[in-house]
Amino acid sequence: MSEQSFELASKDKGNDLFKIDFKRVGYRALRYWYLVVVTLAIILTVTYIRNRYAERIYPVTASVIIREKEDSGGGELLYKNSLVNPYRNYLNEPYILRSYPMIQKVVEELNFDVAFYRQGNIKTTEAYNLPVKARLLKKNGSYGASLLFKALSENSFALKGATDKSKYEGEIFQFNDSIEYIGHHLIIIKDPLKQIKEIANIPFLLTFLDPLQVAGSYVGRLDVQWAEEGAGVMNLSMRGSNPNKELDFMAGLISTYQQYDLDKKNQAAERTIQFIKGQLSDISDSLHIFEKQLEQFKIQNSSTGMDEESKRLFERLEPLEVQRAELAIKQNYYSYLDGYIKRGGNLDLVLLPSSVGVADPVLSSLVNKMIDIQLELKLFIGTRKTENPLVQSGLKRLEEIKNDLRESIRTLKDTDKFKTDYLDSQIKELEAQISHLPLVQRQFISIQRNYSLLENLYVFLMQKMSEAGISKASNISDIVMVNPPMQGGAVSPNTTQNYFFGWSIGLLIPFIAFVILELLNNRIQSKEDVDKITSIPFIGGIGHNESKGNLAVIVKPKSAVAESFRAVRSNLNFFTGNQLKKVFLVSSSISGEGKTFTTINLATVFALSGRRTLIIGADMRKPKIFGDFNLTNIRGLSGYLSQLNTFEEVVQKTAIDNLDLISGGPVPPNPSELLLTERLADLFAEAIEKYDYIIVDSPPLAIVTDALALSKFSSHTVFVTRQNYTPKNFLKNIEDYYKSGKLKNISIVLNDIYKSGLGYGYGYGYGYGYGYGTRKGKGGHGYYTES
Repeated sequence: MSEQSFELASKDKGNDLFKIDFKRVGYRALRYWYLVVVTLAIILTVTYIRNRYAERIYPVTASVIIREKEDSGGGELLYKNSLVNPYRNYLNEPYILRSYPMIQKVVEELNFDVAFYRQGNIKTTEAYNLPVKARLLKKNGSYGASLLFKALSENSFALKGATDKSKYEGEIFQFNDSIEYIGHHLIIIKDPLKQIKEIANIPFLLTFLDPLQVAGSYVGRLDVQWAEEGAGVMNLSMRGSNPNKELDFMAGLISTYQQYDLDKKNQAAERTIQFIKGQLSDISDSLHIFEKQLEQFKIQNSSTGMDEESKRLFERLEPLEVQRAELAIKQNYYSYLDGYIKRGGNLDLVLLPSSVGVADPVLSSLVNKMIDIQLELKLFIGTRKTENPLVQSGLKRLEEIKNDLRESIRTLKDTDKFKTDYLDSQIKELEAQISHLPLVQRQFISIQRNYSLLENLYVFLMQKMSEAGISKASNISDIVMVNPPMQGGAVSPNTTQNYFFGWSIGLLIPFIAFVILELLNNRIQSKEDVDKITSIPFIGGIGHNESKGNLAVIVKPKSAVAESFRAVRSNLNFFTGNQLKKVFLVSSSISGEGKTFTTINLATVFALSGRRTLIIGADMRKPKIFGDFNLTNIRGLSGYLSQLNTFEEVVQKTAIDNLDLISGGPVPPNPSELLLTERLADLFAEAIEKYDYIIVDSPPLAIVTDALALSKFSSHTVFVTRQNYTPKNFLKNIEDYYKSGKLKNISIVLNDIYKSGLGYGYGYGYGYGYGYGTRKGKGGHGYYTES
């Protein structure tokens, strides 16, 4: 196999018919360079249009860090603040950032659900950072509707329906006024720092979008990744065609995320403050009543205090009462928490245990986890995606935490009951001792006892409310911006890459087309094709005949065609050696390959060399060779084989010296049978006695087998093929004849070479390296008389 070819089918030699000659493909590309140029120009034009009008996509990036809980805020530096939630699941943060509720909140706050579009001749693009902004005052759900907006002056603008194609300017309104138009209640605000003349009299399409759909677009484009494993830094990135808008969105998202984190922290403190305020209101009224009672008692009894025994008993009783009151508050909180869990609802709004003095770490941890999971579920349930596996997993974990909380509450209630029973027994003993005191002292202790209890509770609650207030005031978000939103260079379209692919495709398409043509072309093109298909020796090539008729050597004896026949004549001597009398059989696979043309001119060059030469027209079915010499066909081979004429009668002299002709004669009914008679041998015996060279023009082998009957009398068989005409499969059949021994001493001539260049193997012998122009005549077969 040649270096420029490869097998497309099996390794069988028969598949050589389907090899690609890349030299020939390359030559065809050079020959039809204008097709390559046109294809390349079309592809590059398409590439230019795409690069020119395709949306430019820009990346926008930012990064934030989530401070760890060891990075204490101001409130925690003042005292150990148990109101600050220590629990945070960092794996949930990317989901929180990309949640629909949060993104939709950013979209609505930035007013991205209302957009202006500039209509161009080819495409429509969004116009951002205009000197005006539109905002819907009532969202009536008519999303997707559009209005035509045109700024007229610094104070006024016009609106009309987007489908209104009339020259009507539209209804005129004033900036910064709320308006109602075609069912839309909106306001268009003018930026006082910008001038309207930038957009004056330019029509814009004012479109109202669904915030949820806009949020979905940003959710799909926003990418949130941890910078690296174990780090608290998250990288945020997205791509968009409007970099200024994407920068504003990214900044708004980080700000909303920070506020979300701060609000989450402040929820516990705010709920505690509201709860304690209600408790203080009730205690304050009761405390005021007992304070009046104590004051009135002292006035009426002229008493300023208790005696030593009363004071001792009161000092022992007071802390027990305070402890029992604290346990009662805890019991109330347990009941509140148990009922709150059973009711369900917004579990993230529950009071933290620490807000009422419950310091149990297990209970606090479970409540914090319950709040965190409830917040996560809100983010997903807000998208109406309750079938989300994360939602299902969260609901399952929430139910488990509820069960753990109920069990923890039961345990704490039982523990506090033991403490309460013990305190009650201690208080009863002291009350028994107090009953032995004088009446005045007993009354004083009772009033002082109630007053002190309420006072201690009031102080306790005031302390808790102060802690909550300090916590709320000192809270800061754990979300800190590391890198602000930044815009990168355009990533799409990649003009350099597109032009590279444009050049590649523009060159590849014609190349593939030429390869396909090469694959579909099953006709002989060059000597290399002959060598790939058959092992029959190649004797030479004959160029395209531009002269009229088949007498090319006589008409132009010094032409390249004449020289190529002389080269074939010389090469034939290598096959016949020193044999004095020679018979050459000229045949082909099908008609039209130039078999008669080759016979005439090969015989001519032999005759011109001074050798007596005879042409035998053995094609008795279509005898035509006599016409080229202006002779008759009255007598010929058929008459001799039928014993109607003698040898001398059928031989006709031509105008060329040393060249005679035996034409086919009248068409017989049985040409094949005539060739099998003994008269054929007599013919050759008599011809050899009188002539040096005998050239036999036989019928095509693929049509009839007459050539096989004639081959046994020939010294050598010249098989004629024609460039871009002879089917490769037919040449394969001749190879079978050659291998089987039916045709011996055979060589191949490539006729009518008109294609020159790489892949056509020119340069073999005289005339085999020349180009002879284009074919003429019907079908492009040249001026051949043979069909």
